[in-house]
Amino acid sequence: MTAESKEKKFHFKAQARTVDHLGRGQIADAPTAVSELWKNSYDAYARDVALHLFDGDIKCGAIIDNGCGMTFDQLSNNWLTIGTASKAKKQLLNDEDRFGLENRFTQGEKGIGRLSTAFLAPVTLIVTKKTNSSYTAALIDWRLFENTYLALHEIEVPIQEFDSLSELPELCQSLQADLLDNFSNSAAWVDFSTDEEDEFNKHIKSNAGSSFISTQNKIQNFCKEFQFKEKFLSSWDKILNKVPEEDGGVHGTALFLFDLNRDLELLTNRGDLDRDAEEYKAIEKDLVDTLRAFVDPFNRNVDNEGFEDEYNERAQKEDKYTFRYEIKAFDNTNQNSGNVRDILLYKDVFKYHEFSQLEHKVEGVVDEKGWFRGSITAFGVVYPHVNIPCRSSGMAALTKTGLFGIQMGTFELEASKSTHDKTKIDELKEQAEKYSGLMIFRDGLRVLPYGRVDNDFFEIEERRGKNAGRYHWASRRIFGKISLHQEQNQRLKDKAGREGFIINQAARELKTLVKNLLIILADKYFGGKSDNRQVMLEQLEKDKKKQKKAQRSSAKINLTNFTNALSINEPMLNEQVQLAKKLQKELDSDIQISLNNLDEIINKVDLIESLRTNLKTPNKPAKLSDSIENQYRTYRDLFAELSELLQTCRQRLNQLEVQSQRFSPIQSADKKYKSSEAALTRMVNRYNGTIKSKLNDVNKFWEQEARNDRKAYESEALLVLDGVTEMSDAVQVLNTLDSIYTSLADDMSYKYESFLQALDKLEQGIDLESAFGIAEEERANAEQEVNQIRSLAQLGISFEVLAHELHDQDQAITRSLNSMSSDAKQQIGFKNAMKAHRQFTEYLRFLSPLKLSGYQSRDEISGKEIIKNIEVFFRDRFIRQNVELVIGEAFKRMTVVDVPSRIHPVFINILNNALYWVGLAESRLIKIDIIDDLVVIANSGPAVDQDDIKRLFELFYSRRSNGNGVGLYLSKQNLSVARHKIWYAENLEHKLIQDGANFVIQFRGMEIK
Repeated sequence: MTAESKEKKFHFKAQARTVDHLGRGQIADAPTAVSELWKNSYDAYARDVALHLFDGDIKCGAIIDNGCGMTFDQLSNNWLTIGTASKAKKQLLNDEDRFGLENRFTQGEKGIGRLSTAFLAPVTLIVTKKTNSSYTAALIDWRLFENTYLALHEIEVPIQEFDSLSELPELCQSLQADLLDNFSNSAAWVDFSTDEEDEFNKHIKSNAGSSFISTQNKIQNFCKEFQFKEKFLSSWDKILNKVPEEDGGVHGTALFLFDLNRDLELLTNRGDLDRDAEEYKAIEKDLVDTLRAFVDPFNRNVDNEGFEDEYNERAQKEDKYTFRYEIKAFDNTNQNSGNVRDILLYKDVFKYHEFSQLEHKVEGVVDEKGWFRGSITAFGVVYPHVNIPCRSSGMAALTKTGLFGIQMGTFELEASKSTHDKTKIDELKEQAEKYSGLMIFRDGLRVLPYGRVDNDFFEIEERRGKNAGRYHWASRRIFGKISLHQEQNQRLKDKAGREGFIINQAARELKTLVKNLLIILADKYFGGKSDNRQVMLEQLEKDKKKQKKAQRSSAKINLTNFTNALSINEPMLNEQVQLAKKLQKELDSDIQISLNNLDEIINKVDLIESLRTNLKTPNKPAKLSDSIENQYRTYRDLFAELSELLQTCRQRLNQLEVQSQRFSPIQSADKKYKSSEAALTRMVNRYNGTIKSKLNDVNKFWEQEARNDRKAYESEALLVLDGVTEMSDAVQVLNTLDSIYTSLADDMSYKYESFLQALDKLEQGIDLESAFGIAEEERANAEQEVNQIRSLAQLGISFEVLAHELHDQDQAITRSLNSMSSDAKQQIGFKNAMKAHRQFTEYLRFLSPLKLSGYQSRDEISGKEIIKNIEVFFRDRFIRQNVELVIGEAFKRMTVVDVPSRIHPVFINILNNALYWVGLAESRLIKIDIIDDLVVIANSGPAVDQDDIKRLFELFYSRRSNGNGVGLYLSKQNLSVARHKIWYAENLEHKLIQDGANFVIQFRGMEIK
């Protein structure tokens, strides 16, 4: 060492922008930032956590929970310390901070997750409270840490204690004033502002054309202008108040985020951005897809009947607690009365009971040796106790990954290749759009980014691109999870920015094990290379052919029985109605009825009553011709009339018996009891005898079937045996006999199993005829609906194109008419053309809001505006059809705030229908008024048939000869978007025209001025 050399020791120094790098610089996106902060709530033993977004001049948000909270000392010494030891050591909280909940394994590792708030908004107000302590608040403007000339210790964070949340708005003003003290080092801020302006002039000014505002000015403007609003506290209050009764006091933490970043700002209020804009849809989809399954949605431990008991015992414990979460956006009104939009709710997940219905499932564990052990379900057939080696050559005897659980399921897209019916497949497709993905959970909480659409860690889509048939699995059609635990899988570490696992040996082995398992499962059970798949598909095709044949036969028999019942019973029903009318007339007359005559009438009523049960309206098949439909409705109304007549007769007979004073009340009641009991007993005995006779016939039929089936193999196989010689190919003969056996065994098992299943359902009291009738009706309706939807879709596309062209032509016609000479404009022909053109323009103006795209604002709509719109649209039709329109005074004074294109078409659709139906009536009247705060639209046309009421608002359902069944459906759907309601009035008190058709609308927030 020379004389000039020096030996000194130095320490690392941290500049203020270190915090900026660790916060915003380490987080990939907003969903990841929210996830990190929710994990902190989980570590604090919160039962509830939420992200709430508030609209306003400055868009704000709040991440709120009811975790254990912090004291003043904990906030200042721990939360404001980067990389706290408690996170690194994974220490459990004290008993009093766990509130009796099961121990939670700490999710945080580095003690920097709290810095994620800087990614979401530049300013954070943290408010926290521990049980039996005061509230503490701290205000942080993360933009202070961007200054490259400041050391970390030069930034000061103002903190204050207080006793009540009602003090917070005033307290926040004080903290804002204190925050400005950070500009005491004026030289550092002058230098930094100069650097910012130079950068602005180089790269931004020429592009944006905006004026320069320094970070210092932005912070100062915020501190001087921002006012904390009480509405921010309302939602936190609700979460806080869930825990005092259980935990002995209020506790929790709120992170109020001021001046939200663009992602959250757009979710709060998208402004001029269209709801169909790609950016807006992508932001909401990313947030929801990432956080929807924040907690393991399957909520079920892996069950392998005793295998890996340690893993199962741990999973059962993890199921005992709940961690609920939500994301909501509040509009710029009072928080309690304003509109609230649910962006994400805890319950909106793909749950285990839904998973259990999938036709393909894999459930088990991959142990430390790299072997899968569990159960496989393929095409609904369960294969228990399956063991599959997932190892690759070169792996150690025990993997570095450790034991992990795996649970996956999927379904076939084509109904012809699936054990699910088409309705179920369509339902699963919708669910796959929202919930699909192979996710990873550690201790029950989601590990990002696995399972997101843009992540293909296990190379599922890469293999699918090479051979979709063989590899089978698809990320967008898989519902599944991999379950990790910190103790079993401690070598799987997250990257600092939560972009996945650090790529080490454990992560590489996890990837390899799962990839190998997916390939083996596809080749053996599910994919195009699987022999099992070919066998199952052949059997499925046979079964479905038999089911369709049985369905067609059953539908044909039902229709035949139905028409026969109507034809045979209708004359008898008419006869009994006439007899009942005669008896009612006799009972209602003032002529004195003798006792003998009274007994005779009672016997006649009893006889008609006994016949009534045999004449009841038969179950209606799915499809009927118009003539049979009319015959059915006539029969139904006749039967209802008979029932009503008999009830009237019974009531009158009861009155006459009491008036005769032949019996005391006790005797009368006893006599009625005995006669009714006897009648019911006779009915039951009659049915019981019929059932015994039918069962005897069924038994004889199946005994004969069994005799025939016992001989079936013999009759087919003997033909083969007769042709066998010493020179025959023995292998071919044996294969032929096997083929005959397999074919007969499949046919017989299907036939007998189907009958036994039907018997089981009958034994359980299930009405098979009604069940089949409903299923057949739904199938027929669905088939018709698909055809109509295709037509409607084409019509919608045509309308969009046509509307654009009509607007252009409208402008051309207007210009041409206006360009005509003054003399021409005085001619009657010109005036008629102008009048017709104005009417056409009004129609076009009405149709223009029905376009598929474009943002429309909410306005105050009055009853007078609706009336004006109706008169403009239907004025000529009212005159041509001689229809009177009567408007109540209350309706004229009503107002509702909504999108005009949602409200006006509802009235147009209903009145358009009304004008058709009043044309069938002598008195042509339409009324609109308000009853009990409900808008009622009535017409004097025929009332809606009782069978049609339940389907009145279904798509494509119409009783009009030329109706398309779209208007009422769209009216209901559009109103429901804004939580308005519409229904057909059946209660007399809600009818303006008693014998007509009355529709009721309940407008949310309607006022009468």
